[in-house]
Amino acid sequence: MGKQVLDIRKLEWGDLDNLKKMDTGIEDDYVIRIFPKLIESEEHDIYGLFQGEALLSVAGYTIFADKFAMLGRMRSDRRYIGHGFSTEVMSFIAELLSKKPNIHWIGANTQTHNYPAQRVIERSGMKPGPVHYYAILKTKTHHPGKSGRLWKKIEELDQKRILLSSLNDNALGAFPYECYYPLPFDKVLFTDEYLNECTFYINPEEDRFVIFRNDQKGDLHTHVKYFWDDHFEQPGFFETVYQNWNENPEAAGAWIDFSETGFKNIPDPSIFEVQKPWRLYSKWF
Repeated sequence: MGKQVLDIRKLEWGDLDNLKKMDTGIEDDYVIRIFPKLIESEEHDIYGLFQGEALLSVAGYTIFADKFAMLGRMRSDRRYIGHGFSTEVMSFIAELLSKKPNIHWIGANTQTHNYPAQRVIERSGMKPGPVHYYAILKTKTHHPGKSGRLWKKIEELDQKRILLSSLNDNALGAFPYECYYPLPFDKVLFTDEYLNECTFYINPEEDRFVIFRNDQKGDLHTHVKYFWDDHFEQPGFFETVYQNWNENPEAAGAWIDFSETGFKNIPDPSIFEVQKPWRLYSKWF
C-alpha cells in the first residue's frame, strides 16, 4: 500500500462493508453478525485502524458495571500482518480507557497458545494473570463425581449476597461473570438484576455454594460458577448441576470454568468438550 496516513477511529454503520472486506481468515465472524449491537450499545465500542479506505485492524471493548473494561474482538487483515497494527489499536484503546475516570480496570482474555495476541496485549500494558479452562458438560448419562443429595436452592437476594460476601478463597482468581468474561470479584457486579438471573445452591454442610446463570455464546449454556477445585469430591454437586440443567432444557450443555488445578482433578475429561486454556491479562488504574 502507499504511504497514506494511518487513522484510528470508532467504527460506524458505514464501516460494515469495510469490515466484511477484511481478509481475517475467520469464517462466519461473529463480530460481523453482532456489528449493530457493537456500534449502538452503550456498553460496547469497536475501533478500527484505517489506511485510506482500507480497514487494516480492529479491536473493541465492553464495559461492565461502569467500572471494568474487557478488551477483545481483535482481528487484522492477513495481508498487512507484521506491521504492528493490532498493537496500535489495542494501545490506543487502553490509553483511551485509562483517561476515563470511572474505569478502574482493563482486561483481555486470550488462549495460552495464541502468542501473537499475548504480545499485543502485553504491549498494551496488561500483565498475565490466572489461567482458566472452559469445559462444557454435554451429557447427563454419567459423571465421575461423588453422589449425594441435591443442594438447597437459595431464593432471597440478601442470602445470595451474604454467600458471595463470605467467599474468602477463590480458586479461579476471578469472577466468571459470563462465559469468556472473567472479571475482578467485586460487589458492584452483583446487582439485583444480575442476581435475579442467577440460581444459587448451597451444600448440606453450608461451606460450598454454586451459581448457575444461562448465557448465550453461540449456543445457550447453563454457566456454572464454582469457586473451589473440589467439584468431584463434593457429594451432590453434579446432581445439582443436572437438576439445574433439567430446569433449563433449552441449554446445550453445562459450561464450567476450571482453574488449572481444578482441571487436573477431572477424573474423566472425555465427558467434557474442552477448549484450550485461556489466560486473563489485566491492569488496574
